[in-house]
Amino acid sequence: MIVVLAIDALEYDLVEKFQCRHLMQIHYGKTDISEFSEPRTMVLWSSFMTGKNMENEILAIGDKEMWNSRIETGRTFFSGFKNPAIIDLPGYNYDLRQHEAERTLLRKFFDAQGNPEKETIRESYNRLAFDYHKKIKKEFSSALEGPHDMVLGYFSIVDVIGHLNFGNAFLMKMIYRDLDELAGMINHPLLVLSDHGMKPVGIFGDHSEYGFWSSGSTDLGLPKITDFPKIVTDLSRT
Repeated sequence: MIVVLAIDALEYDLVEKFQCRHLMQIHYGKTDISEFSEPRTMVLWSSFMTGKNMENEILAIGDKEMWNSRIETGRTFFSGFKNPAIIDLPGYNYDLRQHEAERTLLRKFFDAQGNPEKETIRESYNRLAFDYHKKIKKEFSSALEGPHDMVLGYFSIVDVIGHLNFGNAFLMKMIYRDLDELAGMINHPLLVLSDHGMKPVGIFGDHSEYGFWSSGSTDLGLPKITDFPKIVTDLSRT
């Protein structure tokens, strides 16, 4: 079994700063996403699973409707595995209700007028994200016990929490340590991958222009996100 830990917005600098040795593994580095005009989550994960730049196709759908798009298995490298488990990946089977609930609270936060109201909304937003994170961790752990030849678990917690709380070093460190512990519990060949990182914008966070990767066996150099269908497939055969 090959395991892919797909972590949205996992930031290279914070993985090093918080010394997340299980996320770093033996080899780690940045991914090259310079071919894309913007580091958009849906574009990058769609390009990851198909092995080609999907920016024009995804953006043509429109900002609001792109999250409703679903790429068929036959267009992805998942079709090369006999029994893969893909958990909550944007563009494939992501829970749209969760995404819409998060976006609704995010809009309410920035529309709110006073700090007390903003903090109440922030608490609700964070609680929603952490509750969902627990749910996905449980599904991921169950999949690891199943008869799969590949398990991919997508975790949005770093991105979702980071957008409103990136300046909260304690909270961000707690999330990174939680994900590091999760990586440390995986007893299979593991690839850790993010679509993009995150940079500070005041106390908030925004997408950065590179992603993160790590492997326990192979130095990948500076890969493009469209290289990963072959990378995952090759790692599954070693």
